[in-house]
Amino acid sequence: MFEIVTDNTADLFEGYYEQNPTRRLPFSFTLEDRFYEKDDEYPIELFYEKLKAGKLVKTSQINPHDAEVMFEQVLSEGKDVLYIGFSSGMSGSFDNISYIAKGLRIKYPERKIVVIDTLAGAGGEGLLVYYAKKMQQEGKSMEEIAKWLEDNKLNAHHCFIVSDLINLRNSGRISTLAALFGMIVHINPVLELTTQGKIGIVTKSIGRKKSIAEMVKFFKQNYIADDNDFILIGHTNCPEEAHAFGAQIEQISGGIPVKYGYINRLVSGCAGYNALAVFFMGKTREASKA
Repeated sequence: MFEIVTDNTADLFEGYYEQNPTRRLPFSFTLEDRFYEKDDEYPIELFYEKLKAGKLVKTSQINPHDAEVMFEQVLSEGKDVLYIGFSSGMSGSFDNISYIAKGLRIKYPERKIVVIDTLAGAGGEGLLVYYAKKMQQEGKSMEEIAKWLEDNKLNAHHCFIVSDLINLRNSGRISTLAALFGMIVHINPVLELTTQGKIGIVTKSIGRKKSIAEMVKFFKQNYIADDNDFILIGHTNCPEEAHAFGAQIEQISGGIPVKYGYINRLVSGCAGYNALAVFFMGKTREASKA
């Protein structure tokens, strides 16, 4: 037996985790000088309002002790662990957890621990969790699922836009020069995760309407209908725009349904208010532009 463990950056549609209980390690954050260890300690709507008001969020890595405790809980139940983690290109948590897993393999030599660097985040990471759990329910082994994840993780796409680049600059996800350039000339870049699991630029547009049109174009160029059970639209409190965008996506999805969900607090703290994203499985990622 084995259990799939992930973290709270693995976004899925509303209600998924209630219907499919999953152990998730928490990334913590600090907002208005108060530390929050778990994201569910702070209502998501209020969190977004703070972002809208310009409040800065400082994010923290997963507490190594929390990871060790959760893994040991699973191992002590006589189960192996398949950990599906947030991109190493955006956080040092994966390296920390890999180190913990190494120690636990010595302590529990009869058990297996596999850690997967998804090179993904938010809905892209969530899609990999969804398909892994689906395969588990179909009776696939941990080794089979781990191989599928390694073979397909760069087929998980994250195409997104943000209202401004300040939060991404402050979080270190993009350079100060790129952020200042975008703000000065009012460029709204369309962003995607690179093959290294970092944020890269797909194209640069002036104005949000044109950026959304470029997102639709990116989806059409990279989407493979047969590889998707659904398409996920994520947003940071712009539901009307998200549904209008989703309607465009649905017109070219080949009958695959579009589902919606909020972007988690850790990623939202970097993306800022009014971010919009589409997550789907498709062609293997190409190297993004600088």
